[in-house]
Amino acid sequence: MPAYESVKFDDLFAGGVKPPTAIAIVVKAGSGVVTRGTVLGKLSQLAESDLYAGTPVLTPVNSTKTDGSETPYAVLADVEVDATSKDVRAVAYTDGEFNRAALKFGGTDTIATHETALRKIGIITKRVVK
Repeated sequence: MPAYESVKFDDLFAGGVKPPTAIAIVVKAGSGVVTRGTVLGKLSQLAESDLYAGTPVLTPVNSTKTDGSETPYAVLADVEVDATSKDVRAVAYTDGEFNRAALKFGGTDTIATHETALRKIGIITKRVVK
């Protein structure tokens, strides 16, 4: 008899009125191990001479930085990305409805630090009652 397993509930999403938009990204080397739900800031994008020109290069958002990563750009969709020593291709959401308690940030940032900026780029945060 086959074993049946249920998929663990993903508490990242907080509504289904607007489906999230997913894009290809690059998580910058030196970002460490980045997990699903981490809010990312944009450092740059791949050059026009690159096969994947225009792909954003991101790292966890951190309000103490001044390199572009201080401003939210997307939310990591992949379960885990290890960008400790090399750039890693991944997928991120650029909009949608998210559980504010499930979002993660770089440095000592919290949802309170970035909630207004997230709303401005189409990422809606909601309080989820468990």
